[in-house]
Amino acid sequence: MKPPDSPRAAFCLAGKEAKSRITPCKARNAEKGVTVKEQQISYRDISEIHPYEHNPRNNDAAVEPVAQSIKNFGFRVPILIDREGTIIAGHTRYKAAQLLGMERVPCILVDDLSDEQVRAYRIADNKVAEASSWDEDILRIEMEALKALNVDLEQTGFTDLEVDGILREMQDVDFEDFFIEPVQKPAERAQQEPSPQRDEEGEVRQPASESPTKRIKCPHCGAWIDL
Repeated sequence: MKPPDSPRAAFCLAGKEAKSRITPCKARNAEKGVTVKEQQISYRDISEIHPYEHNPRNNDAAVEPVAQSIKNFGFRVPILIDREGTIIAGHTRYKAAQLLGMERVPCILVDDLSDEQVRAYRIADNKVAEASSWDEDILRIEMEALKALNVDLEQTGFTDLEVDGILREMQDVDFEDFFIEPVQKPAERAQQEPSPQRDEEGEVRQPASESPTKRIKCPHCGAWIDL
């Protein structure tokens, strides 16, 4: 191939080569029924966007942890909005930004979905995340690695109590140590039981059956819980 005669020609040639590499990928996505649209992030005044009034997700408890995550790592996931500035996904991030006093937030305008698709996506965006779970062994390895690097593990979003449970080798715990004998043994209860009571017709009243109370000690916080 003849080398380009100028920097401008080289730039155009590079653009053509990049386009030739991208096009087959788009074609393969289309064959699989996957639509990939290039998305642009824009920064909007927080006063220009607003929550969806029928948002079914209760997210108030997550606002402060998300705000802390934004402080630690930055605002990494933009808020999705429609043409009117109504939030499609990112209500918690919006509230966290308000809590932090942010004036502008990163947004992505979603203008290629129908109104019906937007309403369904609001629910799906939250619901599909519930299908995942933690691999406890790998999570423990990652947490131990972070701890060795002197990273504050609360930055991960887990509480101190949860972190203690993750790092604890539960296979080394004898759960029998967390149980005690019934608070009142049957023999002791028998000695303390009053004389049987009779009703007006002289029939012996049957006392309500009671099972001996047991207690369990939480392996994390050490508190005793009555069962």
